[in-house]
Amino acid sequence: MKRAEESEKLMRVAVYIRVSSDEQAERGDSIRDQKERGIKYIEEHKNMVLQDIYLDDGVSGQKIDRDDFTRLMNHVKEGLVDLIIFTKLDRWFRSLRHYLNTQAVLEKHHAAWTAIDQPFFDTSTPYGRAFVAQSMTWAELEAQNGGLRVADVFRTKVAHGEVISGKVPHGYRIENKHLVLSEEAPAIQDTIFYFLKHQSMNQAVNYLKETHGIIMSVQNFKQSILRNEKITGRYRNNETYCPRLISDEAFQQIQRILDHNSNIKSSQKYPYIFTGLLVCAECGQKMSGCHINSVSKQKDKTVLRYKYPAYECKHHRSFRKCGNGGAIREVRIEEYLMKNVKEQFGTYIADFEAKSKKTADNRQKKNQLQKKIGRLKDLYLNEAITLEEYKTDREELENQLNKLTDIKQPAKNPEAFINMINKDFESMYQRLDNQQKRLFWRSVIKEIRLSKRSGCCREYTIIFL
Repeated sequence: MKRAEESEKLMRVAVYIRVSSDEQAERGDSIRDQKERGIKYIEEHKNMVLQDIYLDDGVSGQKIDRDDFTRLMNHVKEGLVDLIIFTKLDRWFRSLRHYLNTQAVLEKHHAAWTAIDQPFFDTSTPYGRAFVAQSMTWAELEAQNGGLRVADVFRTKVAHGEVISGKVPHGYRIENKHLVLSEEAPAIQDTIFYFLKHQSMNQAVNYLKETHGIIMSVQNFKQSILRNEKITGRYRNNETYCPRLISDEAFQQIQRILDHNSNIKSSQKYPYIFTGLLVCAECGQKMSGCHINSVSKQKDKTVLRYKYPAYECKHHRSFRKCGNGGAIREVRIEEYLMKNVKEQFGTYIADFEAKSKKTADNRQKKNQLQKKIGRLKDLYLNEAITLEEYKTDREELENQLNKLTDIKQPAKNPEAFINMINKDFESMYQRLDNQQKRLFWRSVIKEIRLSKRSGCCREYTIIFL
């Protein structure tokens, strides 16, 4: 009697679909084909009901980071899925390690799976699990051999001077599958020699923008130009891969300068107190740490006396797109906070008491968004919208969903900070090192907005957690 009841129990079945290339569609593994066979399989079993359809399009089976696969595993952990079905084992995984890790999660939450075109796979017995693991080993080997074949093709292309990517550095363009110098080449070459003369990437990037009208970030200039061996004409052991912009000697000199600058920065790391907390009130970008140099004249030499830790808007310094110029010393920010934080925190406490009385139930709104995502998937599966439209609209709906909590909780209780600030706050603060000071301010402040300088003053806006 008990066994009969178990067989009549409805199983919540998830249909998992994955297509990684057009080639699979040609072999009969299209999205529509996998969907129709999955639904037909459920309809042929009276004890099964469709829980949901999970679709990953254009994703390799060797990758664990798949959008709908992640959503499926979350639903398994929530106890919403009893059985997962897919057409073939290679739709599920091609990596033995990922398969074993996932199988452990399924067994923990009492969920099973079936490859409907390969019913001989059975994970309910030790022999069946061993057979599946062995099959996964061969599937992984096949996928890795495919990657080796692609690498061989790339090596052949490079040996013949052909490009293997549509992304090319400034100063080059693609012509007949080969890299040739572009109209930007003289400007890039000029800026490289400017860097060699001044040894400053910030100055070089500004020079490139002001003189030649080409905008690049400091990091992009460093990695795609200065560190790129293609500017010497070489690439992956091909000495004549493309036209060169600079000599080997100049390239080696650039690498020595970059390595030297990196060593200086790594050996002189300063624990900035307000890292991640300061925001430029003009452009909204985070302000980053820097140093203000104090120098003195001794005879015919300029001597560095002190380096004061400070903060500046990088958007202003690198691109001059923000009017909030000039650095502000760290000690000035500390002085302002020690003087004004008590008064401003009083306003925050009043706001907290008002907010703590308000709650918002977002569960109905979340259900509506989830239904919209489901309807969107149906439109794509029925080919009413394109893949790009589906991904764009789904991302927008999921962003809205992620911003909502089921029930909005009251703000964080500031009682601990109130007790501390009412004690001997200043003497306690002076005993902290920079790391401890950073942790302290991060525990009570979300961000500090700094306006541009007006005369000798700036306006501070403190936003508490």
